[in-house]
Amino acid sequence: MARLAKLERSASSCNGGCETSYRVGNAPWVGCSFSSGSEPFTSHFSPTCRDTLTYNTYAQCVETKSFLGASPRETRWLCTSLLAGGKLAGEKQVAESRR
Repeated sequence: MARLAKLERSASSCNGGCETSYRVGNAPWVGCSFSSGSEPFTSHFSPTCRDTLTYNTYAQCVETKSFLGASPRETRWLCTSLLAGGKLAGEKQVAESRR
């Protein structure tokens, strides 16, 4: 229960920008796109995705989404989308340390 309370306190409905249907900065819009597939989470990843929680690494994203009950397919799709969009700050540090 303590972990759920901590996640709830850290969640923000507009983390990384509120979802929009109009241009935001260099992005045509903010949100997840399922445009390349007929069903959500079966299409290619969406680098414009945002999440209500902030994750440092892909592993942290996967672990948290699994803890919260997301399906494995949904978890992989969302975490890969966040990674593709550069939203996982810890992954940048890992990549730089391997150079």
